[in-house]
Amino acid sequence: MSHTQSVRTLARLITQLPTVTCEDANAFLLAVTRHPAFVATQVAPLLSHVSPGRHPTIRVSYGARERATCLQVFIWPAGAATPIHDHTAWGAYYCLFGSLVEDRYVRLDDGAQPSTARLRKAFRRNWFLQFTASTVHPYALGIHRITNPNSAPAVSVHL
Repeated sequence: MSHTQSVRTLARLITQLPTVTCEDANAFLLAVTRHPAFVATQVAPLLSHVSPGRHPTIRVSYGARERATCLQVFIWPAGAATPIHDHTAWGAYYCLFGSLVEDRYVRLDDGAQPSTARLRKAFRRNWFLQFTASTVHPYALGIHRITNPNSAPAVSVHL
């Protein structure tokens, strides 16, 4: 496949974003992250410009977060972490380079007190280049924290 054909194929794949559902997320992320044009043009160049930091940064974004499913590429400097958080909609991510650690939590309280939650860690999972994505569901069904505990950067692709 020529580079031009590869880029056209990627463009067609990206146009599917608004229709991707949680059930489709793993297959879609696998198709995108295995696409040579996506890796060569959207991911690989980012690895040469990783700034030190305590938090991941979104370096590439396709789609409108407020209206439909969007795709984002996160760069995780060594030691970067998110706070414990939930989401207002389903989400999925795939670790493309390096590795990440995800801690999932169970909510123990009734959610009556704003900005406060009693949590218990449910499990920890290491994510690295593999054939599956991590998916989260809204609110209490998706409370998690992601870290890059390594000495090298990591890259993840999110829906």
